[in-house]
Amino acid sequence: MLTGAYAAVVTAAVERIVETQQGRILQAAGMVRDTITADGLIYVFGCGHSHMLAEETFYRAGGLACVSPVFHEALMLHESASKSSALEKESGYGEEILRRYAFAPPDMLICVSTSGVNGVPVEVAAAARKRGVSVVGIASEAYLDQIPRNALGLHLQQVCDVCVDNAAPLGDACLELEGLPVKMTPVSTVTGAFIINSILAEAVQMALEQGVQPPVYQSGNVPGGSRYNRRLIERYQPRIKCL
Repeated sequence: MLTGAYAAVVTAAVERIVETQQGRILQAAGMVRDTITADGLIYVFGCGHSHMLAEETFYRAGGLACVSPVFHEALMLHESASKSSALEKESGYGEEILRRYAFAPPDMLICVSTSGVNGVPVEVAAAARKRGVSVVGIASEAYLDQIPRNALGLHLQQVCDVCVDNAAPLGDACLELEGLPVKMTPVSTVTGAFIINSILAEAVQMALEQGVQPPVYQSGNVPGGSRYNRRLIERYQPRIKCL
């Protein structure tokens, strides 16, 4: 069955991340811990389907309240998916993001791009780092032999303080179906969600060990959850655009 085959691929990818990326995850978690303790914001940015990791970490049960997603509609999917794909590859368009979000210490940026070669994510990460902001990348090392499609001529891995390999194959899709000329079922969303949630969990543990109480949302669907979350919303609403 294809379900079992897909499960095997995804499970192997997650196991590979645990075996090979733990050091990078912990390094990234240390940056998040420092941002939490300094009362900064953790910005999360990605284009196209990568933006789903910004939604994954934002305003949800068990998630950090100090996460600020970077939502730029033209680079998401709901206005025009084909246009967003084209814009992601345009060098210089990252300035649109930088004009809307004031990345500055003690904030940090998590930038997600499976290919790590396109103009917008690479330029945004490079510009944020130039401003003194710590930058964590999530990308696939399967693309490192691809020529970067950006004015900097660099891969995302080269403009981040640390970049975690999401173990996605070249092209992202992983299953071959008889009679179909292309592969199906992507890997990067599952592994990306695993990585970013692992980073945040490790960071919270580090903060607790230092006596810092991190701001974590509770489910609004359990008794007292909405009341508990209201204090966090009031604290961060003036600083997070879409809260």
